Amino acid sequence: MKSLAKQINPGQLRTLIEIKACIEIKDEDGFKIRDWVNVFGEGVFVGCHWANVHGQEVLTAASLDLREPATLTMRYSNKITPECRIYKKGDSRPYEIISLDNVNERDQWLEIKVQRTVKA
Repeated sequence: MKSLAKQINPGQLRTLIEIKACIEIKDEDGFKIRDWVNVFGEGVFVGCHWANVHGQEVLTAASLDLREPATLTMRYSNKITPECRIYKKGDSRPYEIISLDNVNERDQWLEIKVQRTVKA
């Protein structure tokens, strides 16, 4: 199967997303608390090509218990890790990363498989 990233041009990176990483900080009482911060800086959105699953992929996703799975293609950044959370602009519900692929190991395109997170 041909990678979607090989077919993307920069003009197709229209979906704006915010990518956040979890950090631990100490509050004024010295207790550790977790906070999510944007890896590119506060309020910075980056463009990606967002493709929801469809066709046969829907059946495969259902068999794997995936929630609202999608594939994102964006410019490569080493700031993005599997532990990050992704937010579409205007949507407060995050997506978790299922897998990351540095396409052809060229540090040009990053293909990310995501699904909705589940509240614990």
